[in-house]
Amino acid sequence: PEPLYRRALDAQLRTLGEEHPYTLTSVNNLAKLQKDMGKRSQAEPLYRRALEVRERTLGKDHPDTLTSVSNLALLLQTM
Repeated sequence: PEPLYRRALDAQLRTLGEEHPYTLTSVNNLAKLQKDMGKRSQAEPLYRRALEVRERTLGKDHPDTLTSVSNLALLLQTM
């Protein structure tokens, strides 16, 4: 499934841009896949990327931003 996740992310980056909510959802989905596959060191920068852009574009208290905070915290807890 990883190539499909990357394909979706690449297409969204090209067509929608880095800050679009759909793109950030794909970043988050790829990070979750990496985490689930045991590739935590690859998941962390993706989770951080989604969090940073969401904080900047949506604000620190937006539900999507808080989801990113939670996702990163859960990952760091397992490292």
